[in-house]
Amino acid sequence: MEKEIKKEYFEHIVNEYIDGKAKIQGDHPEEIKTAIDTFFHAAKLIVDNPEVDTIPPEYVNKLLSALGQHPQYHSLLLDLLGIITQGETRD
Repeated sequence: MEKEIKKEYFEHIVNEYIDGKAKIQGDHPEEIKTAIDTFFHAAKLIVDNPEVDTIPPEYVNKLLSALGQHPQYHSLLLDLLGIITQGETRD
């Protein structure tokens, strides 16, 4: 049940962003905004195509690389790496 709630929340967040009802808040470097925007559009592929179960690695790599270039985003980068690592070890 919890997995279904997370999936619905993910779909809601992605759709809100794509539909323009949510946006990136605050002042961020352009490459960060572009990487986040690209990531959300890749996530929309998953929402619209349930047979696709992962975001293509190049989108994730672009986001991680952009975050890694700016020290103020290193804690977020570490959090995302933890999520990725945890997802890889889940059965």
